[in-house]
Amino acid sequence: MKAYWTVAPDGMGESLYEDRKSQFFGFAVHAESADEAIEFRHSVIERIPSASHYVSAWILVDGSEFYSDAKEPHGCAGMPVLNALKGSGAVDTACVVARIFGGTLLGKGGLMRAYTKAATDALAAAHIVRRVLCQLVDVVVPYSLYEPLSKRVSDWGAQVDGTNFAENVTMRLSVPCELAQTLCDSIREFSNARALCTLGPCDLRYLS
Repeated sequence: MKAYWTVAPDGMGESLYEDRKSQFFGFAVHAESADEAIEFRHSVIERIPSASHYVSAWILVDGSEFYSDAKEPHGCAGMPVLNALKGSGAVDTACVVARIFGGTLLGKGGLMRAYTKAATDALAAAHIVRRVLCQLVDVVVPYSLYEPLSKRVSDWGAQVDGTNFAENVTMRLSVPCELAQTLCDSIREFSNARALCTLGPCDLRYLS
C-alpha cells in the first residue's frame, strides 16, 4: 500500500467561523469508512444540537468520496467542504461543519466562503500524519550510544516508538519498509558494529 496523508486517530481539528451572527463550527477527523464518517456526523449533532445544518464530506483512501449540502443551497455547502478536504491532501478523513443560523441570510457567496473557511481551519488545526507500511526494528545499544543514536534516527527516516532500559538500551524504531535495511546498515556503521538490529514485522503505522 502506498503511503498517504490523513488526520491522526487522536488528532481531531476544530474551528469556529462567524459571519453576521451565524456560527460555523468545523470538525475534521480520521475516518476509514463511510459508516465511521456518518457516526461522527451524528456525534456532532449531539454535541451541537442547536445547529440548523450539519454539512458533511469525506474522502477515503480507496478514492471514494461524498458530500451533503444538508438542505443548504446546492453547491454552497457540501462541495466547498469537499474541496477543502481535497486541498488538504488528506484521505480517510471526514469533515463536518455545523451551522447555527444568526438570523441574516448570507447569500450563496457568503455561504461558500463560510463553509470553506470553517472546513479549511478545522483541517489546519488537525494533526495530519503520514500512514505508511512500516517495519519494526529493535536496536540494542550500550548506554554510551543511546543519546547520540537517538538524535540521528530521524535523519534515516525512522521514528522511536519505545525504549527499554536494562543491561543495554533497546530502542524500538518504525521505518518505511523500503528503508529498513538501509537504516540497519547506517546504524551499524554509526555504532562501529556495536549496535544489534533485529527486523520485526511490517504493519501500517502513523508517522508524524
